[in-house]
Amino acid sequence: MRIEFMLYFYGAVCISMLAFNVAYAVLLRSGESRLTRRTRRLTAAVEEQLGRLDQGLPVDSRHLSALRRKLRRVNNLTAFDRTLRPLVLQRGDDPSLQAYLIQLQPCILYLALIYRKRETTQTAYFSYFLSRYMLQQHMPVQSLQDVLLSYMARENLYCRVNALQALCSFGNAQHVMEALHLQDRGAVFLHEKILTETLLTYTGDHDALISMIWDALDTFSPHTQLALLNYIRFRSGSYPKEMFALMEDPGQDKEVRLSAIRYFGRYHYAPALEPLLAFAADQDPSRWEYATVSASSLARYPGEQTVEALKQALHSGNWYIRCAAAASLEAQQVDYADLMDIVNGDDRYAREIMTYQRESHRIQKAGVAP
Repeated sequence: MRIEFMLYFYGAVCISMLAFNVAYAVLLRSGESRLTRRTRRLTAAVEEQLGRLDQGLPVDSRHLSALRRKLRRVNNLTAFDRTLRPLVLQRGDDPSLQAYLIQLQPCILYLALIYRKRETTQTAYFSYFLSRYMLQQHMPVQSLQDVLLSYMARENLYCRVNALQALCSFGNAQHVMEALHLQDRGAVFLHEKILTETLLTYTGDHDALISMIWDALDTFSPHTQLALLNYIRFRSGSYPKEMFALMEDPGQDKEVRLSAIRYFGRYHYAPALEPLLAFAADQDPSRWEYATVSASSLARYPGEQTVEALKQALHSGNWYIRCAAAASLEAQQVDYADLMDIVNGDDRYAREIMTYQRESHRIQKAGVAP
């Protein structure tokens, strides 16, 4: 009897799970159908307004009023997203579409105030919507940017990332700096890679933004400093002296100094050669990261002194150091005869990593993946 009861119970659980899956599938299908119908209606309405703009007429005020009312619901905002996506892809430079987006600004500002009071996932989605469609560089709405800064204060990762992307689309350096300070003071961890990649989408004057970042660099935490320095490395080679000072300062955070070393792997700076050689020759196992990054950066500093330092690094007990040194030697296209003491030497690990790098380069050059 006890076994039969367990079998009946197990069967009931299975039937319940099956019923739940079926009901959920039906719900998703009906929800998708409703979203498709909303998208179809909004697409027809937007196409009608674009036709008016083609004729030199403004957007109908009744259309704007309807959007103010409908887009308060996130489901309708999703449908509007689906409406604009193909239009932007197909007619992104169309003057009528640009004029339509500009005339939507009062409606968007109203919605920004509405979504500021919503729960964080809806606020994050609205920020994402803005970053994709509304925030062109020629549409500098001060009030909307102020609202987006309030979004940055929300303790939600997606909300902060999307709000920062939207602010970068505006291209206002001052607002971006305020957003950076807000995220730096927040409790939500924003990965430095995400922060760097978002800043790279900035539509304004990168040189002006970088100048402001340098002036305020010490006010940020090491975590944010790392992201900012990586952004600078990708965008500007005009700060070798400042980066050199960071690299040489033992009081700086380790990741900050490593970022400065990487800067000199992207931009050649003659005074950086000696410190790079010293880092690469460091035998302290606890400082292997300095040696690895320096060996990689030395690829941009050809010369006998560099070759000898990299050949010595091939004998390191750390695989990452050996790999970086071999890659730099191969990048400098050091003659095979100059590597005979490595290839024919007793250090099997140095020989193998150098052989691997040369073979990989040869195969890649031939157009075949290694």
